[in-house]
Amino acid sequence: MIDLYSWTTPNGRKISIALEEMGLEYKSHAIDITKDEQFAPEFLKISPNNRIPAIVDGDQSIFESGAILMYLAEKTGLFAPVYGSSEY
Repeated sequence: MIDLYSWTTPNGRKISIALEEMGLEYKSHAIDITKDEQFAPEFLKISPNNRIPAIVDGDQSIFESGAILMYLAEKTGLFAPVYGSSEY
């Protein structure tokens, strides 16, 4: 199961949408950026640049929405371009 650390921002929402569309099991954890929770030492271990969203998949943490989307696409084979193809 993937742990998603996020807040209700556009970048945060796009990760939960991707997880739903890809059919991946995940647990959501709210990081309230209005209360500076992104600076908590526990969260900084997951996302050293103190940004949401971030995910933990097994022993790997990934942060920044673009990197997360690429990781999920490669993990599932969904919504990823086929490299070497002229179709993208």
